[in-house]
Amino acid sequence: MAYELRVPIIDKTGKYLGIPSDWGQTKNEMFSWILARVNMKLEGWKEKLLSKADKEILIKAVVQALPQYAMSIFKITISVCKAIEQRIAAFWWKQNESKRGMQWKRWETLKCRKDEGGLGFKDLIIFNKAMLAKQAWRLSQSPSALWGQILKGIYYPNGDLWQAHIEQRPSWGWRSLLIGRDTLEPEVRWIVGDGHSINIWRDIWLPRGMIGGPKNKDDPEIVAELMSA
Repeated sequence: MAYELRVPIIDKTGKYLGIPSDWGQTKNEMFSWILARVNMKLEGWKEKLLSKADKEILIKAVVQALPQYAMSIFKITISVCKAIEQRIAAFWWKQNESKRGMQWKRWETLKCRKDEGGLGFKDLIIFNKAMLAKQAWRLSQSPSALWGQILKGIYYPNGDLWQAHIEQRPSWGWRSLLIGRDTLEPEVRWIVGDGHSINIWRDIWLPRGMIGGPKNKDDPEIVAELMSA
């Protein structure tokens, strides 16, 4: 059919917003392009011309910013995050093009804040969860947005984001969003207004968390029912 219509067959569909449209069969293959871009950046800089202050700025402002958009959409595999950190650590300690350099501190220490003895480099695994939590919060606060309506129609048509579950054969994007939601959920509390939107037993609206415990048939369901007129 493609020959008769003279439509060329494209093997690679390119990128959309910087993210490749073609994915590998494994998650490591899916995100290998991030590691390739990091390698390209690090190999393009001349270590012998950079001071430690220069390296710190380049790592924080350029290298660790490369996967930021992808991390706001997908959960990046731990192996890819660790591989990126290993490349950054090697670049940080390297003296020049021929000498590898002595690693005087563990990378876990350098990821601590400066007032805690580190250098404030990002922990990419934690940063990834934080970016996904931000997206989950956006979705919970903008349910009428087009992307929110699409996700609701596919994954939780009869509920809301906080009660949604992983259905059969979900996309990796949806799985990633639920990871962000689960990261965010323990820190979210309802502010009690009229109480008509808060479920007493299911929602977190008290400082100590959910009420839990056994529930009787005639017990009230929403907070508004606990309020006296």
